[in-house]
Amino acid sequence: MEKHSHAYSGSTTYNDGHIHHYGGVTAKAKSGVPHCHYMEGTTTYYEDHEHEYCTKTGPVIMLPNGLHYHYFETRVKLADGHIHYISGFTSAD
Repeated sequence: MEKHSHAYSGSTTYNDGHIHHYGGVTAKAKSGVPHCHYMEGTTTYYEDHEHEYCTKTGPVIMLPNGLHYHYFETRVKLADGHIHYISGFTSAD
């Protein structure tokens, strides 16, 4: 069965007086079946720190043209005494 992935990007929540940016490509998952994708990465570096994250997307959200995308949300790992949250949608496939 064919596999696919999605791009994603965004900015973290504003915490401790700043934000970070993040982006990447999800892990591959099987096409044509109910599925989620794993996501992991590191935010941009700011004021001597960055944050790692590891999560999975929600299930498929179908579009009228047959493509789909996914919603995601998670808390990044603690760094420099604080956390941020990330959330958004992947690209459509």
